[in-house]
Amino acid sequence: MVDPNLVEVALERVQGTIFETFTNEFFPPLLGADYSPLGGMHDGGADGFGGDIVHERLGRAGVFYQASVQKDSKAKIRSTIARLRDVGRKPTALTYFTSQTVPFIDVLEDELGQELGVVIRIKDGSYIRAHVNDHQGLIAAFERHLLPLTTFLSKVGAATLISASRHVSSPAVFVFLRQEVDKMDGDLSLVNAITDSLALWALEGTDPDAGIMMGSDEVTAKVTEVLPSARSIVSRRMQKRLEALSSKNYPGGRQANFHRNDNKFVLPWETRRRITGENQDDEALRIRVLRSFEDRTSAQYPDFEPQMVDLVANVVLRAMQFSFEQQGLEFAHFMSSEGNVEYPQMADAVRDALAANNVSGDLSVQVAAASLEVARRCIYSGNHDEREYLGRLARTYSLLFTLNHEPRLVEYFEQMASDFYLYVGTDMILRALSERYLPVESQMCRNMLLMAAQGNVKLVLTEPVLDEVLAHLRASDREFNNFYVGVEHRMTPEMVREIPKLLVRAYFYNRSEEGGPRNWPAFVDQFCTHRELFRGPAIEELQRYLMASFHMEYRSRSDLEKLADPVSVKKIKDQLVSAKTDERLAENDALLASAVYGHRHREGESSNISAFGYKTWWLTNETTILRFTKLLELRNNGARYMMRPDFLLNFFSFAPSTLEVRRTFANVFPSTLGVQLSRRMDEKAFHKIMDEVKAAEGFEEGRRLAVMASCADKLKGDFERRYITGGSFDPDVPARSVT
Repeated sequence: MVDPNLVEVALERVQGTIFETFTNEFFPPLLGADYSPLGGMHDGGADGFGGDIVHERLGRAGVFYQASVQKDSKAKIRSTIARLRDVGRKPTALTYFTSQTVPFIDVLEDELGQELGVVIRIKDGSYIRAHVNDHQGLIAAFERHLLPLTTFLSKVGAATLISASRHVSSPAVFVFLRQEVDKMDGDLSLVNAITDSLALWALEGTDPDAGIMMGSDEVTAKVTEVLPSARSIVSRRMQKRLEALSSKNYPGGRQANFHRNDNKFVLPWETRRRITGENQDDEALRIRVLRSFEDRTSAQYPDFEPQMVDLVANVVLRAMQFSFEQQGLEFAHFMSSEGNVEYPQMADAVRDALAANNVSGDLSVQVAAASLEVARRCIYSGNHDEREYLGRLARTYSLLFTLNHEPRLVEYFEQMASDFYLYVGTDMILRALSERYLPVESQMCRNMLLMAAQGNVKLVLTEPVLDEVLAHLRASDREFNNFYVGVEHRMTPEMVREIPKLLVRAYFYNRSEEGGPRNWPAFVDQFCTHRELFRGPAIEELQRYLMASFHMEYRSRSDLEKLADPVSVKKIKDQLVSAKTDERLAENDALLASAVYGHRHREGESSNISAFGYKTWWLTNETTILRFTKLLELRNNGARYMMRPDFLLNFFSFAPSTLEVRRTFANVFPSTLGVQLSRRMDEKAFHKIMDEVKAAEGFEEGRRLAVMASCADKLKGDFERRYITGGSFDPDVPARSVT
């Protein structure tokens, strides 16, 4: 039997001549027909058909066959029929074999058939995958012609899940490491799983018949040459772990062979076969996701030519890799206190991906806009393959940068329990509210909070945070009434993308979806009664909603003040207000930071594991306050007070104690929580544009169209400056990041 994943990989890599040879052997038995190639100058030859030979069915004039790897099947079929007629042939039917996967084949066959007056039948990559195991002759055709294209998968970590970059010099070791850790099912500790994976990676190339074997010291040396920081983890364990790998009692069976007389180890054939299978799975997933991005691009931009669709899909794929790479790097910096790196912006990753694909000039603006939209739809409404791919990216890069920058964290996770006590930040709750209408599997923040609650984490809603969430709802309501009432039908995707208020943006993105909010008041009603929003009952309604939805308990401001050091709170607030511009927000942040230490002290918490072994934390993406709390941390023995969501997610991804939670949330794991889509236009500049849009409602149609076109040009110009040339709409106001 041929693994369909292997067919997927081979078809992506096959070139025209090999594919034609394969189809000449593969399809005649399936179709019950013999055919011979057209030839010579009279028939046009191969060159006359774009290099792809056309065959004619024996005994059936006018019935033709052609095989091609060309991306644009529609254009290829049109040109083939035209060329056949140019050389005097009268085609009545064409069966077109393609290595591509063609969406909506029936529709395309009917469309081309009516247009060309020829019966068109298309047999694509999906057809080949479905029929390759129909009988032994088809399997033999695959093995003879396409299988050699997949031999690269036999190498450890060979799948191209991630690419090399200035931060990633040896992607294969980390791809393999993630593959192995993903199989961890409670039988191995995390430290042992990582050590075992690195050992197997190092044993690649061993061959007992050629006398190529490795001792534990050689294995350790090979690992630490690529990953010097892992020495503290692997060096003292390597011999014992290699012997464990060589035991028939090892989980999943023996993974290495131990030649005791030489005290050396080799990879057996069974392990090589398993590794090849894992690479096939990774590589086929990447190909399916790339195809999914192509389908999304075609659906969203039906006027794009196939080459443009292909370009956008590849830019999105590379941008996803760059974004998760930056997320992993930022996480490692945060954990090791090397400085604060901003959370990854998808727009920045798109810019890097454009450069990697050599896209520049006017084309880059169009590709960037389309890529951001496809990325947004993938993150907020991804299909199963897309979610699985992004999850593998997240885990691969997390392991990569954790081992490179803070390898001790692997041991921390080994010993930590999940009984955290977390003050949940305003930003986390607002993002959870914004996800109200998303598919359950795309509710990243909601799933994280629910996962935490199930994992024995105590989530705490505090009065300052509740006040801020209600204030944001009220500010969003004012924003909506001031700028969007009466012009909702004028809001283009480019305008919606720039809306500064997260909840207003979420409303517009979901209002046209099936089951979405009927109007803005209906959206607000999901959290508290809209007509009561500026009255007393609103805060109690909101509190009850949050506590019930996310299994939170409540702590008042006075509860926090009893825990906090008032002197520290005032000092931090006075410094922070310059960055926050709102004294109340600055005081709230200072109070939460100080209360973390007060709660630890009251509960008698200690951290024998590490600086990250405490139970009490403030769960937030907030970064501004970190510049002003270094003395507070020093007064508390250098212990941190802030837990970033990516720490919690990595804990649930890798800690042995959270295995059951991982299983429960396997299909909805919030891998993309740390990825922000874009920076937005300066709020004042965007509001000026919306004022023009509202004013244009009173104009006659011609004038209104002119105003809307002008507004669209301003948005496009600002987009180009921010994402292509790095500027902002107003030279006096820098572009800022808004979640």
